[in-house]
Amino acid sequence: MGVFDLPAVNWSYLEALKGVNLFKGDVTDPEQVSRACKGVDALIHLAAIMPPKSEASEKLTLNVNVGGTRNLLRALRRGSPVVFASSISVYGVTASEEQRIGEDHPLTAHDNYSRSKILGEAAVTESGNPYTVLRIAPITVADLVELPPIIPYRGEQRVEFIFVEDAANAIIAALNVADDKETFNVAGGDSWQMLGREYVDRLYAALGAEVDPRYSDENTAVDWYDTSRSKRLAYQRTSFRQLEERLKALGEEYGLR
Repeated sequence: MGVFDLPAVNWSYLEALKGVNLFKGDVTDPEQVSRACKGVDALIHLAAIMPPKSEASEKLTLNVNVGGTRNLLRALRRGSPVVFASSISVYGVTASEEQRIGEDHPLTAHDNYSRSKILGEAAVTESGNPYTVLRIAPITVADLVELPPIIPYRGEQRVEFIFVEDAANAIIAALNVADDKETFNVAGGDSWQMLGREYVDRLYAALGAEVDPRYSDENTAVDWYDTSRSKRLAYQRTSFRQLEERLKALGEEYGLR
């Protein structure tokens, strides 16, 4: 297995893993991509410029997120399966809708990042390779995370996140269904569907931390998602209650509780 990643990041722990070859490079450089893809029989593509950096430079975002994707597809052996990490942001701001958002919902490029993901999806689906496109919800980790100055969604807005390990489960499982050429929503599931204020309150209450959050005045591109189609990937293994239990243990470890 080869891992092609940022040269500035410390991935030394990967070098110790048996069967892993680490390539440090840039997806916008076709020669580096070609070397990294030599002999590769499947591609999991997670590389991207993400918000807020994506919104500072449209050129950089499209060059990496779209141009880099095309470089990888050109370098990959024809017929090799591709798993592409897209985002639920491709649906745009959907807060006015009553139903959960499914994969057939129209796509809306509302910022640089979502535009790049829509174009990246098109590059993958039109490549002729077997593929699975994963539209992944915002990731939650069981760790101490500093509260941002402004929470990037309204307190009364519907939100659904996903635990990082469950997102990884979906990515791994997606390789096995690439021949079906499917696009899936990947989100936490029923227990993760709540309003933004409840989400933040429950996270920090579990840690035992007192916070006074400020929320965005505008609805943003996060909602509740229909994940019935993606259940075949069997990735939703962590309920929100289980996350709270892990955060409680973490809070006790750091003396917050």
